[in-house]
Amino acid sequence: MKNQEKINGVIRWAARILGTSVAVFVLFFLLADLFGTEEAGIGAMSTKDGIAFIFFPIGTIIGLGLAWKWEGLGGLITVISMIGLVIVRPDLLSNPLLIGAVVVPGLLFILYWYMSAQQLSEV
Repeated sequence: MKNQEKINGVIRWAARILGTSVAVFVLFFLLADLFGTEEAGIGAMSTKDGIAFIFFPIGTIIGLGLAWKWEGLGGLITVISMIGLVIVRPDLLSNPLLIGAVVVPGLLFILYWYMSAQQLSEV
């Protein structure tokens, strides 16, 4: 039982550290794009790019933020956002680092939620 709690704690904090790092990194580039000096901005997006923008970065930042309080929900939103992004922009599959960097924290949050729910049901 104690060992399981330690494993859950490590998974939770790994997810939080990775998720926060990704969210801060993505948020930095989002703000730089929104308030940059370029003339082209969100208004110059195509419909496909607008939908992709909703999935990434908006959906992932919301999911990673919610995961601090509700691990299962936030992780699910993060993973679904990345799946939606890949459906809209399949060309991004050629960059597994982008996809993996966001999906890994989302999956860790889901894993933590599942393991802690299992632990509660055993008590």
